[in-house]
Amino acid sequence: MTENPAAVLSVVFLRREPEPQILVAVRAQETNPRHPGVVSVPTMRIPLALAAQLTGGQLPDDEGYLDLLGPCRTFGTAGAGSSIEGLLVESILSKKIISGSMLESEEIQGTCSVRCVSMADVDDPTGRDGTIEPTLMVTVVAECEKGGKRLEGNSASYSQITWIDRQDLMTSWRRRDAQFLFPDANPFEICIRGLCVSSAVHVLSQDLSLVLETTDADLG
Repeated sequence: MTENPAAVLSVVFLRREPEPQILVAVRAQETNPRHPGVVSVPTMRIPLALAAQLTGGQLPDDEGYLDLLGPCRTFGTAGAGSSIEGLLVESILSKKIISGSMLESEEIQGTCSVRCVSMADVDDPTGRDGTIEPTLMVTVVAECEKGGKRLEGNSASYSQITWIDRQDLMTSWRRRDAQFLFPDANPFEICIRGLCVSSAVHVLSQDLSLVLETTDADLG
């Protein structure tokens, strides 16, 4: 790992109703020179200094994962942008998934917290970039308590966005079978790989009740 890795935020959006699910997406071919067609949770590059602030400067000993339990913050509510976590979750929503007006009108709300930091050298065998990039990934768990249905569909960044059973994501990852999640996709244009999904699977392999309890914590 170099001294100046790429810093990336990944957000594991969860919802409880109608059943516990996670939001997954397929990276659009047209707008993603790196990792097009790859199954992903929503991601966004951030400054390395901001990643260090989110993690308190903590890092895994080597390539791998370090579990964290950051403070619980809100998103989609008045004043949510006053916390770094809330601001970043709202930024990834408005940049990658939905119109920012949905946040302004408080149609989508929830709570979030930093849960993991991971590091790896990330390659790009399917993309137009093709380089290996040392990457620091900060994973935030965000429980969507209102408006989760509005996140489904597609966007400029993602050709498909949908809620799935968390166990299905773990099965798809274990099999490296993206069509398990998106059976109608062209098998030559979709795959499941990468640090954001592996980090999400790591977080979801922990006690889910703890994740949900944490994101329900007292915001005071």
